[in-house]
Amino acid sequence: MQGRVIGIVVAGLVVAVACATLTPRQEPVSQVVWLEQGWNPELRTEFHHKTQGTMTIPIRYEWFAALEQPRNPLFGLKLFAPLSTPRLFTEATYLTRFGFIASPVSAHNQAGLPIGFAVDYGTTNPAIAPGTFNALGLTCAACHTGHLRHNGVEIRYDGGPAMTDLTLFTKSLAASLLETYLDRDTFERFSDRVLGVESTEAKREELRKQLGASLKALVTQVLKPYEIAATGLRSVLRDADGDRLEKTFRKAQGMIHENEATDEGFTRLDALTRIGNTVFASNTQNYANLATIKAPVSYPPIWNASWFLWVQYDASIMQPMVRNSGEALGVSAYAVLNGASPQSFQSSVRLANLDWIENELAGTKPGEAPPQPTEARAFPGLQAPRWPSQLGQIDVARHAKGQALYAEMCQGCHLAPVDSPEFWSDAHWTPADERGRRYLDLPIVDVAYIGTDPEQSKVLSERKVDTKGIGIATQIWIEDYEWFRESPVYKGGQGTAACKVKDVTDAAAESFAVSLGAVVQQVNDAYYRQHAITPEEQQRMNGDRTNCLRAPGAYKARPLDGIWATAPFLHNGSVPTLYDLLSPAQERPKTFYLGSLDFDPVKVGYRSDKQPALFKLDTSIQGNSNAGHEFADEKRKGVIGRGLSEAERYALIEFLKDPTSTRLLDADRRAPDAAREAAPANASDED
Repeated sequence: MQGRVIGIVVAGLVVAVACATLTPRQEPVSQVVWLEQGWNPELRTEFHHKTQGTMTIPIRYEWFAALEQPRNPLFGLKLFAPLSTPRLFTEATYLTRFGFIASPVSAHNQAGLPIGFAVDYGTTNPAIAPGTFNALGLTCAACHTGHLRHNGVEIRYDGGPAMTDLTLFTKSLAASLLETYLDRDTFERFSDRVLGVESTEAKREELRKQLGASLKALVTQVLKPYEIAATGLRSVLRDADGDRLEKTFRKAQGMIHENEATDEGFTRLDALTRIGNTVFASNTQNYANLATIKAPVSYPPIWNASWFLWVQYDASIMQPMVRNSGEALGVSAYAVLNGASPQSFQSSVRLANLDWIENELAGTKPGEAPPQPTEARAFPGLQAPRWPSQLGQIDVARHAKGQALYAEMCQGCHLAPVDSPEFWSDAHWTPADERGRRYLDLPIVDVAYIGTDPEQSKVLSERKVDTKGIGIATQIWIEDYEWFRESPVYKGGQGTAACKVKDVTDAAAESFAVSLGAVVQQVNDAYYRQHAITPEEQQRMNGDRTNCLRAPGAYKARPLDGIWATAPFLHNGSVPTLYDLLSPAQERPKTFYLGSLDFDPVKVGYRSDKQPALFKLDTSIQGNSNAGHEFADEKRKGVIGRGLSEAERYALIEFLKDPTSTRLLDADRRAPDAAREAAPANASDED
């Protein structure tokens, strides 16, 4: 399977020689608990493995299933113990060390792969020669399924940030591919698995040629932007000795590293930048469009998001289909972006599946009257996870004190608790559309006021791309957000009235936001034409919203239901616990470690002390700042409220475990003595 492939996985082919260490094997648990969120097990499993048409893994599924775990330290992978016998790459115990969650074999997961993997059987790639194959890609669930461990119990929930490290996964995959090609014994075992009873010397040799051709194409594709001489590439994947191979890859790795200023690590990805690099550099082979990786974000929770008028951390995209299709392109769905090609804008993206995913998240059904959250005073679809009893019981007295603090310190941006009448008032919701749907127009906060790391807000607002030759010729909508100049916290209320039509064509230096919106629009339009989707059905699949975009240099303030399950905190995951988030920036950890599933129910976040093989997050590195969103007794940029005493921090944390106002806490959670035993002794309620 050759062709234009890059993105997250292929970049790993070059950076594989960088030092990469697998996470420790997680200790066995006595119980696995899926939290109740309004989905039944069948629906949940389908969501976990619903293909989006992505081909994230740059080889056919049969090859991936036949690969072995890499054993050669040449490729920089520090294994905890040498393997005495070959083990398959797909072993659940191996893939869980990248943070993936094991998933049983089912009708939706015939290959028995972890949550977030999907085999697209008998698919085609419009960017290469005709023919079908079994593609392997990541799904929405790969980045949006959370889990944690406490006292021997693993707690899982849908829609939360995944504890995965996709770059580490790709480095290991690259090492396995190269080892398979170069080591004769490894290749023989690989070929036996792929060819089975049809294995002959001639077919094995042909398979090896195919594997080498694919690897050479991938390596060439990755190295090409960095001007490695083509003559040097010819020798990279021959039967070279280890020193020569290592030298070549080390040279390339140094060049790639310059384009990755910030390591992402567990729970984080510079998704928007990588989408832009895939769409406008890889798919067009215009490598002047490459942008540096320096704006990682923590995978956001996606419960309730279908009912937000604007999505993304920077509240930049209105239409759900554009958001979902753009994400699929970013994780290596193929698209023909060549204005001279009759197949231009045809893609492997499966819009029908994206529509199914969005409907299940939103709780809507095609052809049925839509639910109206403002009337039910509750979000339909995937629910935010409630604080589970396995993490300890909530102190009702502290919860009440925390509620008062929430009203004082948090409600101005994050709105009233979601069960309160104020939350559902007309002030925050758009007027009903033709189908009766209303959307939550969330407050957004100026970066200059909130003081958090600005890099993510710059990706859409500052990046330019060269789109000449793509064949862009469409209309999108741009919101006039001059209103934002009037206040650092925009409270909503504009709805869709400020969206104005913009004609977009190829340009040498066009806004990345505008260009991406236009390309995704035309990819979607090509799908609709190819599948004879009626205009009325298109409108429904588009969520009855225009492809309206904005890039105001701000971050949205979402409701905090389920916030306890979204560590690490801030948009870039630079603060490990809620306690740290409620503390002044100078008291927050300057460095900490991500990758552990061990959960701290007192400070609320993952264990982040130094452990073997975890990812070290250094907040001094570009894109990793942990400043801003501070509560402190001084006036400076990023201070949004007064300082909190230790007791107040723990009271507010207790409320944020279950941020409700009118709803009574469950009876089995009313155990103040148990909660006080867990909190520090000096966090006195009298403070």
